[in-house]
Amino acid sequence: MSDKNHNNDNKKPKRSLYNILDKEGFYIILFLCVCIVAVTGIWVSNQDPDYMLTEEPPRLEEDPDITLVDEGESAIEESSEDTMDLNPEENTEEEGQQTASADGIQSSPATQAELEENQQENVDNDGFEEVMAVSSELRNNMLMPVIGRRGLPFASDKLVFHQTLEQWSTHKGLDIHAEEGAPVRAVLDGEVLEILNDTIMGITITLQHDGELLTKYSNLSTDALVEVGEIVEKGQIISGVGKTASTKTIEGPLLHFQVIDNGVNVDPEIYLPKSGN
Repeated sequence: MSDKNHNNDNKKPKRSLYNILDKEGFYIILFLCVCIVAVTGIWVSNQDPDYMLTEEPPRLEEDPDITLVDEGESAIEESSEDTMDLNPEENTEEEGQQTASADGIQSSPATQAELEENQQENVDNDGFEEVMAVSSELRNNMLMPVIGRRGLPFASDKLVFHQTLEQWSTHKGLDIHAEEGAPVRAVLDGEVLEILNDTIMGITITLQHDGELLTKYSNLSTDALVEVGEIVEKGQIISGVGKTASTKTIEGPLLHFQVIDNGVNVDPEIYLPKSGN
């Protein structure tokens, strides 16, 4: 019995402590929080005041060579520069047009081209008239170099077909087909300037006439009838039709006749009579 009373006595203090903690626990925790806040405030107040300042990014030292430009201002300046670059060209063109209109000296490209074309036509016409005048005079006095049939014509600005060569090319003279050995005559009075025995054009005799006029006779049968420097008369036999030119073998015997005026090959038909006499 006494033991039970003793145990009950031991339990009472424990319960009393639990009750106290249960009732006073809230206030104890609140007190501890207040203490913590107070201690924290005291600690913070004792720290370096500069430490609590918000850290700002370091400022760059000003460089006199670096200038910050606003993007809007930069765009405006670039636009102004472009406008200034374009305006001088436009002003120059306008000034040039005004000068041309006022002075009447400069011509438009089309006008200049027309003037050059007209000048070229005048030169061509003058040359044509001169050739026709000379041709008319010579036609009345020039003989046919050989009696025969006209073959491959003169062609300086177009292509004609060469049978032996089997190709198209220009042709610097007139081919006159005739029997082999048919007499070849000087078309005008002149001097024997050159005699060649060429493998391409065969035996060739060149006569010098008045002025700068030359006549050339190729694919001849012989070079024994005249000599270089010999004076020949119009109608004099200087050779015969042959087959000595390697470029005319398929065409058969013929005379390749050329007329050269001032160093330029011209159409022999201009000088030869149409009747063939």
